[in-house]
Amino acid sequence: MGDPQSLKDLSKDLLHLFNEASASFADVVLKCESFTVPVHKNILAARSPVFSAMFKNDMRESQEKTVDISDIGISVLRVMLVYIYTGNTEDINMSNAQDLLYAAEKYQLMRLKKVCAEYLKSNASDQNVLNLLVLGDLHDQDLRDFAVNFICHKVAEFSVLENTEEWKRLQTEKPSLAMEILISLVKARDKKVKELTYFKISDPTPTPKGFNFVQQGGFGYGQQEKSLKFR
Repeated sequence: MGDPQSLKDLSKDLLHLFNEASASFADVVLKCESFTVPVHKNILAARSPVFSAMFKNDMRESQEKTVDISDIGISVLRVMLVYIYTGNTEDINMSNAQDLLYAAEKYQLMRLKKVCAEYLKSNASDQNVLNLLVLGDLHDQDLRDFAVNFICHKVAEFSVLENTEEWKRLQTEKPSLAMEILISLVKARDKKVKELTYFKISDPTPTPKGFNFVQQGGFGYGQQEKSLKFR
């Protein structure tokens, strides 16, 4: 059985290597925005199949010992590199998780991608679920499925989403995905109605004398209105 303390020490030492890379045998430089980040080919290649292919093949980056990183910001790049060197994911937060998931997919860092997706799912809300839906549609099927389920079963009223700029943009840019959401909402409502109908038929509990139990299933996707009327 491995020694947890040894793994912590290894992670700490590799973080020190990353932080002191300019003076510790760095052999390639990552250029991002206006910054240069010295790193070690062997570590990047060992952790990322994309970097491995880049450095093994006779590509320009391998020859010039410089890699241009243009599609993620420097703060996201640094968090990704800390993960590559140490396995640490403590710096993931809501401001970087979506970009980090994209970077993790691009460089095939599958555990980092999964951690980002789980973090986003644990912080899902009515306000960000449409963004998670689009992100999942592009990069992560599990996150996509989660977002669809959240919309169908966790959002109290569809009008909460329907009136947002995100929904309007989804209808314009991804109409098939928007239609899928609407179909899923209808199916979820129908399933709820069937379950409530079955419960009403199978429930042997008599209605109290003098009362009429009225139950209405609205288009609220998970919300059921109930009232008791006195005869």
